[in-house]
Amino acid sequence: MSAFSPVLPLLLAIGTVFGVLAAACAYVISYTELRRRFLRPDQNPRWMAFQTAVVTFIFFVVAALVLSFVLPIVLKPAGQ
Repeated sequence: MSAFSPVLPLLLAIGTVFGVLAAACAYVISYTELRRRFLRPDQNPRWMAFQTAVVTFIFFVVAALVLSFVLPIVLKPAGQ
């Protein structure tokens, strides 16, 4: 088995695009919710929402990387 997955570029592109979209949605949703809650004065809702967006983006990219190596194994014909 080679170290390079043939679907890696495609899934990485898809994961990046959807990761950016999901991160933007996560930022807007969490910022709105954090602003409505009573936070301590030392808590910054923008920074906390940004952290949520970064984690969301990383999740999507890592999921795309994992899928690029798992899918060829799962979809391999039975005779090989």
